Amino acid sequence: MYDRRLVAGGAAVGLVAVAIIAFVLAAPRLAASGLNGLAQQQLGRSVIVRGGTHLEFSPLSIRLDDAVLSGVDARDDSFAMARSAIIPVTLGQLFGGTPQLSEVSLVSPEFALLISERGEANWDFRGFTPTGALRIRMEQGRFRYFDARNNQSMTLAQADGTLDLRADGGASFAGSAVINGRLVRIDADLKSLARVNADGSPLELALAAEAGSASFSGRLSTAQVLSLAGPVSLSGPVPGPALHLLGLALPDGAGAAGPITIDGALDSAGRAFAIRNATLGLGAFRAAGELGADLRSDQPKLQANLTADTLWLDPFVPASGAKGGDWGRVTLPFGLLKTFDIEAAIEARSMVFGGFASGPASLKATLTGGKLEVVSTARLANGGTLGFAATADATVLPPAATLKIDAADAEAQPLLAALTGASHLTGTGSFAVDLSATGTTQEELAGTLKGTASVALRDGSISGADFTGLVLAAKQKILAGWSEAPGSTPFTSLEGQATIEDGIASFRDLRIVGPVTSFMVEGLIDVLRQAVAVLVTASANGQPLLPVAVIARGPWAGPQIYPDIPNILTNPEGGFSRLQDAEPLQGN
Repeated sequence: MYDRRLVAGGAAVGLVAVAIIAFVLAAPRLAASGLNGLAQQQLGRSVIVRGGTHLEFSPLSIRLDDAVLSGVDARDDSFAMARSAIIPVTLGQLFGGTPQLSEVSLVSPEFALLISERGEANWDFRGFTPTGALRIRMEQGRFRYFDARNNQSMTLAQADGTLDLRADGGASFAGSAVINGRLVRIDADLKSLARVNADGSPLELALAAEAGSASFSGRLSTAQVLSLAGPVSLSGPVPGPALHLLGLALPDGAGAAGPITIDGALDSAGRAFAIRNATLGLGAFRAAGELGADLRSDQPKLQANLTADTLWLDPFVPASGAKGGDWGRVTLPFGLLKTFDIEAAIEARSMVFGGFASGPASLKATLTGGKLEVVSTARLANGGTLGFAATADATVLPPAATLKIDAADAEAQPLLAALTGASHLTGTGSFAVDLSATGTTQEELAGTLKGTASVALRDGSISGADFTGLVLAAKQKILAGWSEAPGSTPFTSLEGQATIEDGIASFRDLRIVGPVTSFMVEGLIDVLRQAVAVLVTASANGQPLLPVAVIARGPWAGPQIYPDIPNILTNPEGGFSRLQDAEPLQGN
């Protein structure tokens, strides 16, 4: 009797064990079937599990491997797929086979947001209304957008965070993703997913990265083409990485220095963006007006029509690597000219470069296919005018550059100091420069410089040396630089022309007329080596100060200065003895 009861009890336990095992094996499939029914009921889509269903115990959940949420019909791409979908469940939901889908974790999901040629969006679940909210926790997700009407496509990769789909049809995302190669923190809130492809939905978007940040508050629509309309704000510590974040693939470190800020009203259509009533900050430069970016082709195009109080040119001039009075050997960013096109116009109350400042100025810049042209005109504070035109061509090897400057009634000292670094010349008058050069560095450009230059000044001086004192001192000894006769050389007029070839400027008739002493200068200036070899004839009241000319030869900061007497450098005593002769001597 006891044995029969024991056998019956063991059989019952075995049946229970078999039932539990059967439940453990069958419950995930039953729950997956219930999940598919729920998707069919609320979304009109199917859930397909290709990799099997599994029951997880800590915490209690169902894992669906290689899970797919179908598209609008079987012929369409899947709306969403994931390597694994993990759905928390309770025992009651398992027994009932109907999990309540309020939260799901997706591993390596991909969402395909597609618009057909008929303008139908695959995220539009027409005729179906979700009855509750859904929170999706994703790991290494990917969003793919494609519009078959215009072939516009975008991808958001390596997305980690939380996507909340609300019962009212709205959606929000908080997390991070990789945008144009940069890891970006994203906070977004969309009012209505269904309205995106209709009249548009309000969108709040904030992006933050090491390279910069952006925020948008306005409307998102895909009814005709993906478009945004509303206030936008962009900022970054340096322009290159910040613009790269927006899809302008500039080399890191390229472009103007200083932080960048842009605020205004964004109006975009596809990959064409316009910012109305924009304010732009780039380093010290501040401007307002219209900005645009057309990213529809492989060669992006930037457009600007701006007004500014001060047009600071210094941030736009690339660093050359020059140190200690030497020419720079750093490769200049000619390659940057090939990365985008530009069409820009700027009107400013003042233009500043180095220590030079003008009055009202205008500037136009055009960059097309690697060829840059910049044209500017300015009114000077004293009523004079300044115009310049510069070009750079990155389509040839080596790159080529030109510069033309035409100034009238201009003060020499601030303008020449800004352009050449020379601050010793004062006076008012005209300048004309027409130069060209080739090379990839400042040193190469200086060595290939060619063109013409002219100057005509009045009522000024050359500081740092008394030329009259130098000529008189040269009667007695060989001088070691301009400092042998410190002071200045006043003049009532200074006029001359020069021809430049291979970085060497030659001139024959530079005339410096002073209150008492006048000078005629001819010779060479080696721009690359920063050296001079000139012959100076000095006269006072029509009479020569020396019976021969005086030579200045060597580094332009401190050349040797001596009378033009044969062999005077090798035999100074004999040379100065012959200088005592009254008749002028012919020198070497």
